[in-house]
Amino acid sequence: MARIEQGSNSGPSGNPEDAPRLLLLDLLSDTRAIAPERIAALGESSWNVLLDAMRQHRLGALLHWQLEQRHAGLGLPQTIRDEARQAWRDATRRMLGLQYELTILSKLLGAAGIRAIALKGAFLAYHAYPEAALRPMRDLDILVPEDQLVDAWNTLLAAGARSAGEGDSAEDLRRDHALHAGKHHLPALLSPSGFSKVELHRGVQSAASAMERDRNTLLLQGVWGHAITSPIATAPIEFPAPTDMLLHLIMHAAYDHLLNNGPLVLSDIAFLLRRHAVDWERFWRTADALQSMRGAVLLLDLATYYWRDLPIEWTAAAAQLRDDLGAIRLSASLLLLQDRELTPDIWRKRGTGQSGGRIARAVGRLLIPRAEMALLYPVDPRSPRILLCYPARWWRLATRRIPAAWRTGQRGDLRRQAEIDTRVSRWLRV
Repeated sequence: MARIEQGSNSGPSGNPEDAPRLLLLDLLSDTRAIAPERIAALGESSWNVLLDAMRQHRLGALLHWQLEQRHAGLGLPQTIRDEARQAWRDATRRMLGLQYELTILSKLLGAAGIRAIALKGAFLAYHAYPEAALRPMRDLDILVPEDQLVDAWNTLLAAGARSAGEGDSAEDLRRDHALHAGKHHLPALLSPSGFSKVELHRGVQSAASAMERDRNTLLLQGVWGHAITSPIATAPIEFPAPTDMLLHLIMHAAYDHLLNNGPLVLSDIAFLLRRHAVDWERFWRTADALQSMRGAVLLLDLATYYWRDLPIEWTAAAAQLRDDLGAIRLSASLLLLQDRELTPDIWRKRGTGQSGGRIARAVGRLLIPRAEMALLYPVDPRSPRILLCYPARWWRLATRRIPAAWRTGQRGDLRRQAEIDTRVSRWLRV
């Protein structure tokens, strides 16, 4: 495999922020060696970039674990170690709460005769990672049969769940079920306890286009047809089989998000493969049918680079694609830690972003829903204290995010990052 050069102060975008982001990827890896001079070369602004990336992509708990396991003597700033440790503590408490939430939701839906499969994060956190806290979850994603979707919504509402402020009432859904036909999940709910958001899914990915609908249909066939049951606490919970979980992770990261949903996908893949067997013949056959061989090869290649010794069975066709990756590896690594708050600007620079006005976008960043704010700060979204979090977020935007975005625009980095984005997108779709 070609080497990903990570020792310089900038990457292919010419952006000095590449170095701390690539260092973070190495710190998260359990195989990458880190030379002390890479640490010494970084100044305060670079450490702030690393800290921002850690926060945006929910990497604090995993970083803390790797620092304790592999990098105890590495000279990172104490502020980073302290914040990562606190993120691990917070995640440990939250994952205990989510474990309870998942068991309650499963019992509620089961009592109503509704089959439910917990998607992605739940299985990975409790049955793949060494500790559940290492795989944080923003919400609980529950797949239910299409013909029971509104029944599931009403069951949760009757148990005390309520709208998270993102969608339509139960009456609206009953009156016009087709309203959400192009979406793979209904508007988010707050769970009956108010502890977490819950998304009821009809599909596993967006189904806005004909290709996406075909892909979603094929993925659903595998998820429903090969589902497994594993316990959470004492409750039996249905999950996608490891083969379908791997396919879902790849489709979600490579084709739904063009890798900008963060590097947790690499540790997801690594811990999944280390603890569970994959039917590789079915995996590659399905990836080919999904027209996602390139995404599968790219993400499995990156997972192997950062985590190594993964039991992947490469076909001849996949191995050939892997040989052709070249510089795409480094570009893809940088996309995994792209500044998520700049992603809409980068997509507009590519000419693929949505056409909403600047004022509307600015207001949307300032006045995020309470449920979303509760994911950023450890406050119950129902508590009046959640209102105190808004000034804290505005202060951070004013003192850190807005100046960083201005500097990025001044340097022309949006254009260069858009070029990287375009390069990877084209490779995935050749």
